[in-house]
Amino acid sequence: MERFKKKNIWIVVFIGAMIFALFANEVGFVKFISRISNINKPLFLLVILFNFLNILAFTITWRYLIPAKIGIYKLFTFFMAGTFINNITPTFGTGGEPVKAMLLGKETGTSKAECFAGVVSQRMLNMFPFLVIGGLGVGLLFSRSEVKLETWQIIGLSFSILLAFSLFGMIIYFYVKKDKLSSFVHSMIRFLAPFIGLVKKGFDHRAYVDAVERSINSFHGGLKNISHNRNGVLKATLLSFLGWTFDIMAIYAVFLSMGEPDIHISILIITYSFSMMSGWLPLFLPGGLGIVDVTMAGLFMFGGVSAETAMVAAWLYRLVNYWFNTVLGGFYLWLSLKPK
Repeated sequence: MERFKKKNIWIVVFIGAMIFALFANEVGFVKFISRISNINKPLFLLVILFNFLNILAFTITWRYLIPAKIGIYKLFTFFMAGTFINNITPTFGTGGEPVKAMLLGKETGTSKAECFAGVVSQRMLNMFPFLVIGGLGVGLLFSRSEVKLETWQIIGLSFSILLAFSLFGMIIYFYVKKDKLSSFVHSMIRFLAPFIGLVKKGFDHRAYVDAVERSINSFHGGLKNISHNRNGVLKATLLSFLGWTFDIMAIYAVFLSMGEPDIHISILIITYSFSMMSGWLPLFLPGGLGIVDVTMAGLFMFGGVSAETAMVAAWLYRLVNYWFNTVLGGFYLWLSLKPK
C-alpha cells in the first residue's frame, strides 16, 4: 500500500511538471513566470480564503448527513485526507470516499456502512447544486446577444449537460431501486472477476455474493436514515450551493489578482462547471489532473480571454484548488493514520 501511494505521488508530480512545461512553453517561459510573480499578492490570498470556505462548507454539509456527532475540525481533517486520496488515484474522484468513511467510523465507533452512506449521500447531494449552477451559467451565456455558437459547440454543451444529468439520474435511480443497485453491483463483479483474478489468484465472485448483499442492505439502510433527516438535508443542500459558489469566486479572485476583472460571470460558471465535469471522464488520470487544467484554459480562451491570461489563470487556480489541497490532505492523512 505504501509503495502504491508513493508511486501515485510520483505520477502526479510528473503530470504536474508536464502541465507546467506545456503552459510555460505556450506562453513563453519568461512571460509565464513574470505574470505569476507580478500578481497582486493580497488579492491572491482571497483565492486561498475562498478555497478554504469551499472546503469548510462541504465539511459542514457532510456533518449534517452523518449519524454521529463529531467536531468540525476533526471532520475537516477526514475530508482533506479523502481529498488527498481522490487527487492521487485515478478512480473517478471517488477513491477517497472509503477512506473518509473508515476514519469517521474509527473515530466515532459508527458502522462502516453508515459512515459510507453519509459520504456517498454528500456526493449525491452535491451533484444537484452543481448542475443547477452549471445550468445557470449556460442560461446566462445564451442570454448574451453577442454570443454566436458553432454547431459543434452547441453539440459539445448539450452532450456535457446530458452526461451530467444522466449520472445524477442513475444515482437517484439506484437509490430508489435497491434491487437494481444489487443487480448492477453483482454484474460489475462478474465482469471484473477475470481482471481481479490476475491480481488475486483463485478469485471467485460467487463467494462474495452474500457479503456484497449484506453491504448493500446496510448501506441502503444508512441512506434511508439520512433521507428521513429532512431538516439536515435542506441545510446541507444550501451549504452545498454555498460551497460551489465559493469555488467559482476563487477563480474570479485569480483574475482579480492578475488585474483582469472584466471576465463575464457566464464564462466563469461554464468554464468551472465543464472543467470539473471533464475530470470525470479520464479514469486513468488522478484527480482529473491535466484534463481539467487544459479544459479550463481552453474554455477561457473560447470565452474571449487571451491565451496567455487563460493559461496563467488556470494554472494559478489549480495551484490552490489541486496542489495546495493535495499537500494539505496528505498531511492530514498522515496525521490521522499516525499511531497515538
